[in-house]
Amino acid sequence: MKAYCSRTALLIWFLMFIVSVDSYYYVTISQNGPVVRGANITFRADLFNSFGQPAKGTFWYVWKDNAIPQHTGEVEVHSPWTEWVVSFPASVYAPGTYEVDVTVSSSFLYWPLCSQRALFNITALLNGDLALSQRNRTVFGKFVSNSSEAVHRVQLGQPDRELLERNATSVVAYWFVDCVYYGSTGDLSLRFNYSGPEATRVVEALVVASYEPPATTTTTPATTTTTPTTTTPTTTTVAPANTTTPPPTTTTVATTTTPTTTSTTTTTPAATTTTASAPPGIPRGGGSHNVSAADFPFVCGNGSVMPDPKKSYGLFRRHVVVRAPVSGIEVSGSNWLQHGDMVNLTVSFNGSVNFTHCIQPKQGSYNVTGNETCKNEGALLRERKFRVIHYFRYPGTYVLLMIISNDVSRVVYPVTINIYEVTKQAQLSVIVVPVTCSLLAVILMVFGVAYYVQSRNRYTVEVADFDFGKASDMEYKTFRERLRESLANSINRPGDYRESDNIWSPSRQYGTLQ
Repeated sequence: MKAYCSRTALLIWFLMFIVSVDSYYYVTISQNGPVVRGANITFRADLFNSFGQPAKGTFWYVWKDNAIPQHTGEVEVHSPWTEWVVSFPASVYAPGTYEVDVTVSSSFLYWPLCSQRALFNITALLNGDLALSQRNRTVFGKFVSNSSEAVHRVQLGQPDRELLERNATSVVAYWFVDCVYYGSTGDLSLRFNYSGPEATRVVEALVVASYEPPATTTTTPATTTTTPTTTTPTTTTVAPANTTTPPPTTTTVATTTTPTTTSTTTTTPAATTTTASAPPGIPRGGGSHNVSAADFPFVCGNGSVMPDPKKSYGLFRRHVVVRAPVSGIEVSGSNWLQHGDMVNLTVSFNGSVNFTHCIQPKQGSYNVTGNETCKNEGALLRERKFRVIHYFRYPGTYVLLMIISNDVSRVVYPVTINIYEVTKQAQLSVIVVPVTCSLLAVILMVFGVAYYVQSRNRYTVEVADFDFGKASDMEYKTFRERLRESLANSINRPGDYRESDNIWSPSRQYGTLQ
């Protein structure tokens, strides 16, 4: 029997070893905290295998925290996740940071697989955000526009909102801008118009939630019964005011011989009014009021006012910077251009720096949707104007989309450009100038030749030949004849020729010595 038990235990331990070696798990913890005291905080555990996939099978989850008194929980589920909901009442737990632990075991012999720990916060003030929107668009940054109404709204966290919906009898938000009180609202929202660009403003909302039942005041007007008589007056008892149950009315009538007149009794039902409690010194409703900061805890850095322990408070603060949007766009330059000309426009506008802009040309007509954006965030501008220089290769109608943005606005401004083409004709100067120049050249040539001839005749000099022995040398020879004669004389020797009748002829074939 002992051998059988030892073999069984050995087999079990062997199986557990195989499970622990071959199967690896890890668990993660998520939460919806932080939460205010009294609200429910929800923890979620997700179990994964070694491949990062949700684990399959049946698992045993054991929850616990380090609060005093401690919260614990155990559950067996057939899924890789489970949730654990815990509440921290304000009368028992102090605000602070706590730790939660979950251990996951296998349903087979409850062998531990993995565990995980996480920190969470329990706060004294309500948790949430102060949201801001303009023109139905949520403002995520710190910049707001001074040209449109800003809507501020306190958005509580889901656990805190559920707590107030279940238990609170009244929830009121008191609004401050630069420590100036601007009234209270029951819907936790404020509509406000900012003025003065380049200014930094601080918006604060103090949310006060009361859990006490509202005070009920019942007012009962007096009930009067009148019985006129001729001799004896009627005695009437009037119910005192501010009573919950009106007392009965007693009427005494004296008996006389004179007939009495029938009495008429008028009864008005009691009116019930409910007045919600509010911190002292705080006017109700909207409007701007200068209220001392001593009346409000937490607001404007005021921590001297002791808050009511029976109420829940929430302080929500946001810094905003006021900016002027892009406006007053003006475009100067011609938008009717001949094909081949460059588009040259100057764009000026108003608004707060810094600016980005880009130009997007569109062919044909274009309908602006307002959703156009610049690629690569556009070019940065430091001035409130820029130039647009563009060339269109083909004639037609185009639209230049000028997208100008700053911190609080984005404007899409379309400009229509018309490129027209003109039929090219030869200009008159192309014909007149060459013909005129040719005529002038011919005239100059004619006058030049005539002037040359006239000048030659004028300056011709007659040369006298005083060699009277040779009459034939007196005849006139032209330049060409003289040139030919000179060439002939330079080639032939003078002794080899003889002159007879003005004609040169050789005297002898061979020269002789005389």
